[in-house]
Order: sequence, then structure tokens, then C-alpha cells
Amino acid sequence: MTTIHQVLDQKGWGAIVLNGHKPIPQAAKFLTTKRIGAAPVVNDQGVMIGMFSERDIMRFVGELGEDIAKRTVADLATSLVASCTPSATVLEAMLLMTTKRCRHLPVFEEGALVAVVSIGDLVKAQLEDAELEINSLRAYIVS
Repeated sequence: MTTIHQVLDQKGWGAIVLNGHKPIPQAAKFLTTKRIGAAPVVNDQGVMIGMFSERDIMRFVGELGEDIAKRTVADLATSLVASCTPSATVLEAMLLMTTKRCRHLPVFEEGALVAVVSIGDLVKAQLEDAELEINSLRAYIVS
């Protein structure tokens, strides 16, 4: 079974974070510029206080309209609902994402944020595993 550690060794460790004081328009531009769908939100001490995603922006645009521009990331971020460790398997992480209805998981090691994995990262890992298994079976059948 592929672990989150293996996914991160291939993808890269580290997390792009947002400060909770950042205004929503700047945060939206930040996500777009970084080409990411979500980022952990940290307070002034660097402690993670939630996740902020494109989905959060869209939900609050519907609720707040133009007033969303007056809000900060900390105002609208989703509380941390799920996370994992590098030792978790890809399947465990996918199940967690499914049950908690989230697309991004912060990865913590010894209490510290070390990375974020997306559903796309996990699907890619699953597809690579399946391709390897298929190629192995084909090689076995041919030999």
C-alpha cells in the first residue's frame, strides 16, 4: 500500500499557508497565482487554525455578496475537520476525505504541519499503483 509519505516524497514536502489576516480578495488572488485549491490558515504564531478553499469563497459569495470583500481569511476559513500523518495509506486518506467531505488534507508529523495533499495527488498515486500492477501482471502472463 502506498503511504502519504511516499506521495510526498514524489510531490514534495511543505505547505503554502495563508495568514488569517489576509483579506478575501487577496486570498483569492493568492490561491489563483499559486494554482492551488486550498491552503492551511495560520494565526500570528504560525499555528494552523483552519483551511481556506475556493469552495469557501464561493459559499460566502452566495451568502455575503459584495460584503465578502470586507472579510478576512480567518473569518471565513473552515475549521480543521480532518488531517492525516505521513504513515497513513492513500486509501485511508481517500476514505477520510470522502467521509469528511473535503478535498485537501493537512499532513501533520509530531504536531507540526509538514504538507497538504489533495484528492488529485491521491488519485494520481492510485492510478500509478494500478498501472504498475497491470504491467506486472502482463509481464507475468507473457513469461
